[in-house]
Amino acid sequence: MKIIIMLSLLFGIAIEAKYLDSQSCKECHEEIYSEHATSMHHKSSIFGDEVHKKVKELSAENNYACALCHMPSTKNLSAMIRGTEQPDPSDKRQTDGVSCFYCHQISKVHHAKTQNINFSSATADEKPTMFGNLKNPDSSDKHHAENNEIYKNSEVCMGCHSHKENSHGFEVCNTKNEHDTRSDCIGCHMPKAAGGNEKFNKKGRDEYATHKFLGIRSDEMVKKTVKLELAYKENSIELTIVNKMGHSIITHPMRLKFAKTVVRRGGNVIWSNFKESPTEDKEATFIIAFKDAEDKPSMPHTAIGYKINQNLKAMSSKVIKYNVPNLQKGDEIESTWISYVVNPQIAKKLEITTKEVIEPYIGVKESIVVR
Repeated sequence: MKIIIMLSLLFGIAIEAKYLDSQSCKECHEEIYSEHATSMHHKSSIFGDEVHKKVKELSAENNYACALCHMPSTKNLSAMIRGTEQPDPSDKRQTDGVSCFYCHQISKVHHAKTQNINFSSATADEKPTMFGNLKNPDSSDKHHAENNEIYKNSEVCMGCHSHKENSHGFEVCNTKNEHDTRSDCIGCHMPKAAGGNEKFNKKGRDEYATHKFLGIRSDEMVKKTVKLELAYKENSIELTIVNKMGHSIITHPMRLKFAKTVVRRGGNVIWSNFKESPTEDKEATFIIAFKDAEDKPSMPHTAIGYKINQNLKAMSSKVIKYNVPNLQKGDEIESTWISYVVNPQIAKKLEITTKEVIEPYIGVKESIVVR
């Protein structure tokens, strides 16, 4: 109830504000718009993300608390959270997901126990104020522009990506414990690209922050997250997994990430760290599974604790030793880092068919030859 009251206060003015949909930004920010249109920020609502839609349907609840971050631009945010009104596929404010307009109007972030809340600068003025981290941002006939420190230190990301408690008071996700003034979410997930941020007035700028919001759906990003190191002795293999990220390997409860290690002799696999499922090798598999009040596996909305919590903290490493008898000269030892947006078992249960969700993303590969 406290959340709903606060939302009413925060968004009371924004409800009457003029809304600029993401498509309207294309006029001046053509490249950035095309990137954002393919991103999970744009696809964050139940109309763009099959996983989010299936999880909401599974909850069988009318209230839509997730709208606070997944559909934040909607006029009727409080009503949606209460469940007195439902998502509307004809409403641009909702199908826009986490829109350009919404993100660039966040003036500050309120830190709360259940989840953080973004303060919007939206008013009923004809020209809204848009925030960013440029030293000399450009105003236009569409909007005013101002510099805001929270866009430099990635504090703006913590409005939605900090933490979330479900109705049982259990925290189903958390990155807030790993975020501080040195954190650089924007630097990693919005890397610089050649060019200016505007189509017409580049002001001599030779680079801009990409708006694809790269993450686990990018092989390029997955390759940067983990380092693998291999060594061997007479009858054993030693695998070191190094988490290079500024947060834990698993931040989203539906992910599955693991290292697959094999030994090849004459081109044939003679040993593997698992046969069918990577969870056979618990040390090399990173996964989170929740439990409900009856100690059964559960989805986030019914969780009261962890059934499995196999993770690796930011900038840390672990060493795994395998007993492999009779390694021979010429044997090739190879380890591959593999990531799934959604654990295949969960994807099957939810009947998810989106290709980019069910396919594996291949990270680094490391191999050595027995001498």
